[in-house]
Amino acid sequence: MGFKETFDKCIDCIDLHRKKIIIGSLSVLGLILLGIIFVLSGDELSVEKESNILLKNIESRQYTVAVDYYSDCKKKFSESKMQRFDKSITKKINKLLLESGDNYIREEMPKEQYIGLINTINTLENIQIDLERIIDQSKRVSEMYKDENITYDISLSYMNTISMLNGIVNELDGYKNNIKELYQSRNVYEEAKKNHDNHMYYEAIQGYDKVLEKDKKYYELAQKQRKQCIETMYDYYRQKIDECDSNGNYEQALKYVQYIKTYYEDDENILSLEKEYSKKLSLYTLSSNDIVNLISKKSGKKKDNLSINSFYQMIDGNKYYYVEVFEYEVLVNEVLINAKTKEIYSYRDNEKYYENNYSDGYFRAKADGKIQFTISSEKAQFILDNKLQEKEEKYKEITQIDKEKASRYVEDTQKFDQILNSNDNLYYYELVNKGFFKPKDVYMINMYTEQIYIISTEKIEEF
Repeated sequence: MGFKETFDKCIDCIDLHRKKIIIGSLSVLGLILLGIIFVLSGDELSVEKESNILLKNIESRQYTVAVDYYSDCKKKFSESKMQRFDKSITKKINKLLLESGDNYIREEMPKEQYIGLINTINTLENIQIDLERIIDQSKRVSEMYKDENITYDISLSYMNTISMLNGIVNELDGYKNNIKELYQSRNVYEEAKKNHDNHMYYEAIQGYDKVLEKDKKYYELAQKQRKQCIETMYDYYRQKIDECDSNGNYEQALKYVQYIKTYYEDDENILSLEKEYSKKLSLYTLSSNDIVNLISKKSGKKKDNLSINSFYQMIDGNKYYYVEVFEYEVLVNEVLINAKTKEIYSYRDNEKYYENNYSDGYFRAKADGKIQFTISSEKAQFILDNKLQEKEEKYKEITQIDKEKASRYVEDTQKFDQILNSNDNLYYYELVNKGFFKPKDVYMINMYTEQIYIISTEKIEEF
C-alpha cells in the first residue's frame, strides 16, 4: 500500500471517529487543567496557612517565634511562593496594625504589647505598610485629642510608637506637633485660670492671650475670662496700691499702677498715680550703693571697706532700711535709715551698743518686736528744762556729760552701778549749773522713756 493510500485511510478514519477523538482530547486537556489548578490551589492554601500561623504567633505576643518562623519560610519557600506569602501576610498585618492602634488608643492594649508589635513588624522584611491608612489613623488621633476624647499621654504615646515603624520619617510630625501645641496651650490656660482665681489678674491676662485660636473651645473660654479680668482688676489693684503705699513698697505699687494702665491707658487717676509713685520710688528707695555711700560720707570711712545686708520696713508710717554694716567683713553696726530724711539710727540697748560717730539717734527692739527710737540729746535737755521750770528751779546752763563724770557726784559708785543695772547706755547725763557758789546737780534722762532722775551723793531718785 502506497503512502497516499495510507494517508487517505487515516483521513477517513479521523472523519469517521471525529466526535470521539474531540471528546477524548478535551477530556485529557481537562484532566491536565484540573491537575494544574489542584497544584496551584494547594500551594495557595499552603501560603494562607503559613501566613495565618505567623499572624497567630504575633497576636499571641510570641514575637521571637514569629520572627524565626518568617526566617524559616524564607529558606524553604521558592521566590514566587515567598512573594505570595509576603503579599498575604502584608494584608493581615496592616489590618492587625490598625486594629491594635485603635485598641491602644482605647487603652485596651498595654504599651509594651503595642511596641512589641511595631518592633516585630520592623523585623519582617518585605512587609509593605499601608502608610496612607496609618496617616489617616494618626489624623484621627490628633482630632480626638483636640475634641478631648483622648488623653495627652495616650495620644502622644501613640504618635511616638507608630512613628517607630520602618518607612515613616516625617509624615506624622504635623499631627504630633499639633497635639503638643494644643497641650501647651491648654496648660497655659489652666495656669492663667489659677492666676485668675488668685487675683493675679495681670498675669492671668498674659496667659489668656497665649491660648491658641485654633483650639476653639479654650480660646473662647480664654477670651471670656480675659474680659472678666480686665473688669475686675481695676478696683482690686487700686486696693493693693493702697496696701503697698502703707507698707512702703512703692516699687510694687507702681507695678500695680502700670498693670491697670495697660488696659485703662487714658484713665486720669491712674496717670496721676503713675507720676506719684514714680516720684516716691525715686525719693524713698535706697540701693545698696546708696546706703554704703551715705554711711561712708557720714562716718568718714572708705566705702571700699564697707559692705551691708539690708531690707526695708515701715515704722509708724515711715519707710526705713534696716542695715547690718560690715567693715572688713566684721559687723560694726546695726542701723535704721529713714528713707526720706536719710537720718541714721544706731542700735542701742542695755545689752548691745555700737560705738560710732555718725548716728543721728538710736533705736531698740522691744519685747513685743516693735521698734522704739531714742530722743535726741537736744530733746533730753528740752525736757529737763521744762521740768526745772515747772518746779521753779532756776539754773544758769545745762551741759551734757558722760557717765564717768556723773558718777563723781555719787559717793558709792558700786551702788550707782547697781542702780543703773547695766542700763547706763540708755541714759543721757546732764550737769545743771545753778550759778556761782551754788552746788551743781546731775540728772539722768532715759533715752527711750524720757524719765528724769536726779543723782545725789547717796541715791538716785525720780525727779
